[in-house]
Amino acid sequence: MQCRWLAALAAISFFVFPAEAQSPDAKTFVENIYKQYLGKNTPSIDLNSRDALELYFTPPLVELIDKDAKEAERQQEAPLLNGDPFVDGQDWEITDPVITVQTQDNGKGAIANASFKNFGKAVTVRLALVLTPKGWRVDDVFWSEGNLRGLYKPPQ
Repeated sequence: MQCRWLAALAAISFFVFPAEAQSPDAKTFVENIYKQYLGKNTPSIDLNSRDALELYFTPPLVELIDKDAKEAERQQEAPLLNGDPFVDGQDWEITDPVITVQTQDNGKGAIANASFKNFGKAVTVRLALVLTPKGWRVDDVFWSEGNLRGLYKPPQ
């Protein structure tokens, strides 16, 4: 009797909770990021805490961003990431987003291109993605001039 009850509970949970059990694919992950920027005066994604950073970036990238932010705060200076990495700027009015994704590394990595208009100007941001145990995360962001990881490399 107890086995039947457990089997029934397992079957019900499979149908009731599938969204929580499955992480979105890479394209959906990126689309969900850019949906938060659509429209006028949108607040964007909050990247002001380590917990927030962990929702979007790989652990090594979180470490770089968080360490720099804490050091900048300690020295009362601006951090190296002084804008929004997903829109390549400090201000935005995003329209017409188009997201394309190509998987790599046997499905464990992907490159996403986010093309959109920001205040009417065409912009493309490329995201290097990695599939982590917590789902897809951004491992680097490439803009027309530079990349996110490059901000944290010592000058040569």
